[in-house]
Amino acid sequence: MNRSPFVIRLRLPQPCPACMALALVLCASLPNAAMAKTQAAPLPAVQWTSAQQASSGVRIERLAPNTYNRAFAATASVQNPAALLRLQAQVATAQAQLQAAQTRLRLAQLRAQQAEGLYTQGQNMALAEVQQAQAAADTARADVMVAQTALETARIQRRTEAGRALDARLAHDPALRRALSEGRDLIVDLALPPGTRLPAAAHVLLRLPAGDTVALTIIGPAAAASGEVQGLRYAGVVAAAPGLMPGLRLPAEVRSAHAQRGVLVPASAVVWSNGRALVFVAGKASASGARGFAARPVSTAEALAGGYLQTGWGAVDVVTQGAGLLLTPPPKPQAKPAAHDTTAGDDD
Repeated sequence: MNRSPFVIRLRLPQPCPACMALALVLCASLPNAAMAKTQAAPLPAVQWTSAQQASSGVRIERLAPNTYNRAFAATASVQNPAALLRLQAQVATAQAQLQAAQTRLRLAQLRAQQAEGLYTQGQNMALAEVQQAQAAADTARADVMVAQTALETARIQRRTEAGRALDARLAHDPALRRALSEGRDLIVDLALPPGTRLPAAAHVLLRLPAGDTVALTIIGPAAAASGEVQGLRYAGVVAAAPGLMPGLRLPAEVRSAHAQRGVLVPASAVVWSNGRALVFVAGKASASGARGFAARPVSTAEALAGGYLQTGWGAVDVVTQGAGLLLTPPPKPQAKPAAHDTTAGDDD
């Protein structure tokens, strides 16, 4: 008698899909969380003796808050206003032609209405004369459409050449048009360095070849960005001065009109760790001259000449030279040479 082997089959429970997805998300996030925690962890404070500070050349300066105006250099180009004045003349001519065409249209429509009225009343008006008057009104209407197109084309050409801001100023400021045509004002293009923007309230000074400076009044963004420095470009107007003529390229200084108060941290004091800008603040020296140094994050958003402005800071002692050495273990003090034993080898 054949007997089949006895087999036991166990059915394991099916895993929950939502649970498995949650587990995968948690497992994947653990390394990222650990890495983020490591990167965000502040650097520990370090303690250096006076000898270690002296041997490494670390320099500490007292930085006090002050009032600063943001300023940076730019490039200005004096433009020849002849092209803009020529485009403005084309716009004025197109406007006059449109007004004349509209006047002719009103007269033609009035004559057509009178002819139709006389014909309807049975007066001495032939049908051919009525039709002729209506045709003249249609022609005058077409002339108005042509004049409107010519005016819009002239305005587009002026806007393309000048930019929207200068175009609007030319359209609504007859005093500026007159000053440009008489040579009392000049148009200037201001090219900013890459990555900079014009402050909301800015004072712009142009330095002339003789060394004098003249103020530039900003009108607004220019028609296009600068192709040479790849920065933003603005249009402005400046009063004519001796030595100032179209075609000149001049250095310019852009200064914010709003002063800011804070501590100016020198660029030499800033070090980078894990993608963060830091400075080392020195604590009070002990009786032996030892000092503690704590890392403090700094903002590099407000760049001034030679450093970065930190608003809201009080007076602070900052390492301005050798700050990068504080990211490494402190230098070991040099061992003193052993004293020579003069009694060795004495037979007495």
